Amino acid sequence: MDLNVSDEVNDLLKDNGFRIEEIQEIIEKAETNGNKLKDSDGAVFLAKGVSDNLTTYAVYSPLDNGAFELKSAYAHKMNVAGLTGGDFVEVEYDDENGWICNNCNEASVDRNVDMSYLDVSRPGPGMVCPKCGEIYISEGVNKTLKTAESILEEKRA
Repeated sequence: MDLNVSDEVNDLLKDNGFRIEEIQEIIEKAETNGNKLKDSDGAVFLAKGVSDNLTTYAVYSPLDNGAFELKSAYAHKMNVAGLTGGDFVEVEYDDENGWICNNCNEASVDRNVDMSYLDVSRPGPGMVCPKCGEIYISEGVNKTLKTAESILEEKRA
């Protein structure tokens, strides 16, 4: 897979300890199985890779030549268990977040999801497909999660 990475994004990868191979793997898997979010124009995608202790996200766009451009990458250690309170509940207001589930073609909505790290569980905002229930965390929320993870790690030490 040909993945174009700007100097700025390459610095972001290095600063956060990401290997380009793991990001490529996340994108390849999303392109194969379709498990990803897309923006309303279908020009930008958000894919994730989940391991035992880390969820890594890749924000990318396809290029005309069959390659891809990596726009951003981020990760969190929080375990996302599912929707707070269990089942999906429709609400009467529009809380779509601009992302669309690629597989279901349903607008993703903002919902509280249960997150846990170091035996502490709290609800937090997630982007959820109302049809398949797939959950993603936005890059903005991820910044807050990184702070929360650091605080929990300090308290544990």
